[in-house]
Amino acid sequence: MTAAAPLALLAVLALGADPSIGPRPDPLAELQAALARLGARTPAAARFTFRFENVTGDGSDAVKVSGEVAGEAVEGPEGLQVRWGHAILQQAREEERRHASNQEAPTPTRDGLAQVQAMDLANRLDAAGSLRDELSRATLIEEKDDLFDGMPVRVLVLKLAPSLQARERRYLKSLDAVGRIWLGPDGLPLAAEARVVGKGRVFLIITFETEIRQAWRFTRVGDRLVTLRHEDERHWEGAGESGSRKNSLALELLPEGR
Repeated sequence: MTAAAPLALLAVLALGADPSIGPRPDPLAELQAALARLGARTPAAARFTFRFENVTGDGSDAVKVSGEVAGEAVEGPEGLQVRWGHAILQQAREEERRHASNQEAPTPTRDGLAQVQAMDLANRLDAAGSLRDELSRATLIEEKDDLFDGMPVRVLVLKLAPSLQARERRYLKSLDAVGRIWLGPDGLPLAAEARVVGKGRVFLIITFETEIRQAWRFTRVGDRLVTLRHEDERHWEGAGESGSRKNSLALELLPEGR
């Protein structure tokens, strides 16, 4: 074979190559673009249920507080509206009255109402915006095929970078944050999960460790990405104390016009 033969072979291969095939787009950038196309102009209404459980201490000394509240949230041309029924408001008022005369009296309904934030509900009815913010600080670790509810999907494994205040960073010695997002055929998220483990030290002698696990389920409603369920579980230990918190927010979509 002459020296020119390899060059001729390369020329043939180049001429036969498909010019439309270029470098594959970044899967994370593709996801960001898909989320950006969701304008969230379609009105959305949902009945939501919020449950919480806070535990402080261990064993027989543990103090447990739990509760559940339900309402409706609507986002449309007039903005976000949160509706609480008369019965749940009356229950919260009765708990306040009992607590005023007995500081040990539980107030699960009042506490539940206080923990449901309007901004959180808005982000659940329009999940694309808040998800884009989180992904802007993430780095792709791996892309692979997976199954979700028996359906072939893609899953992105991400290294997360939680937003922290300067004071929190000063005390934090290590942080491990990993997330996963399952993508449907349209390139939009079906579900996601995140796990964050942080360890640190305060005043040189007090060590602490915290673990956060979150999970989301999504659905598309018109030009909206809606969170059908969000679970948030946190555990911490430090200075001889420990505790946990479990929250869940579930949404049931209502017909348009409610």
